[in-house]
Amino acid sequence: MTDLYLIRHGETLFNQLGCFQGHSDSPLTATGHLQASNLVSYFNDIPLQQFYSSDLGRAIATATPLAKAKQLPLQTCPLLREISYDYLDGQAKRQLTDKDREKLTRLFSAELDYRIGEGETLAEVQTRLFDKINALNKLHQGQSIAVMTHGLSIVMLIKKILQIPVDAPRMFNVHNASVCHLSFRSGQWVLQCIERNDVG
Repeated sequence: MTDLYLIRHGETLFNQLGCFQGHSDSPLTATGHLQASNLVSYFNDIPLQQFYSSDLGRAIATATPLAKAKQLPLQTCPLLREISYDYLDGQAKRQLTDKDREKLTRLFSAELDYRIGEGETLAEVQTRLFDKINALNKLHQGQSIAVMTHGLSIVMLIKKILQIPVDAPRMFNVHNASVCHLSFRSGQWVLQCIERNDVG
């Protein structure tokens, strides 16, 4: 059985400011760094053999303390990135125009092939994440793997595993530095739990 731990990056400045991050980046806040440190304690009694991360800075900054504690090389991969919102990457939500809001409504609706500019569709995000974890399972079958990635990417992946339609309303939250434990057994992925990494 393969165990895979999907981890969302810690809180960032853009999270605080209410900005779409997408493929843009912003530094971890003090809370985000504390969340990254708390992950070391969370995984203290959980053995890990492999560690992969999105190549975006906020994911790498969150993953680094845990990778060092486990003495594992951090292997980065762009396929683990967040969705791209094209020109809305880095944009403050309070500055959205009516046209921007209309585009976002279409993106998160049943219009599954819709993308903003040169960004991604929800289905494309889901497919690239699902293909990647299946590749990791084939490469590291029977091992425990940590994967540092992003909020919407994790949501899309969990929807795939639970067979929830891509455009269905979100019935669960993936907070900063949350850990989602998946296992692969009997030929399929199973969601074991989603746990918050609260601080303070």
